[in-house]
Amino acid sequence: MKKKYASALLRLAIIAIVLFGLNTLLYLIPDIGLATDNFIYPISVVYLFFFVFSAVIISVLIFISGKNREQLGYAFLFLTGAKMAISYVLARPVINKLSENPTEKINFFVIFILFLIIEAYYTARLLNNK
Repeated sequence: MKKKYASALLRLAIIAIVLFGLNTLLYLIPDIGLATDNFIYPISVVYLFFFVFSAVIISVLIFISGKNREQLGYAFLFLTGAKMAISYVLARPVINKLSENPTEKINFFVIFILFLIIEAYYTARLLNNK
């Protein structure tokens, strides 16, 4: 169980670092013309928020899969719903921001979706383990 836990969190960390690096490099390309100067939340803070939430969700799901596998789907739905509610509170200033450049909104929701895909993948793997 501990090996599975450590392996999942290590993979999550590696994926988060790679995605963060690619996202940061995207904003460093001068021809694209995207600037992060007027972002409400720095990209690193958004990635850290979603990484911590995903690590907690995956940890709880691994714990639940060892105790009561039948409740794993419900736990995933509840934890994802809680993450979505907290993300909405965090994203509210970004959503309400009046700007001609919707880059920060797109960036926030793409990061949200990427980490949601990672969580869904690990949940599916836990559900398929016999």
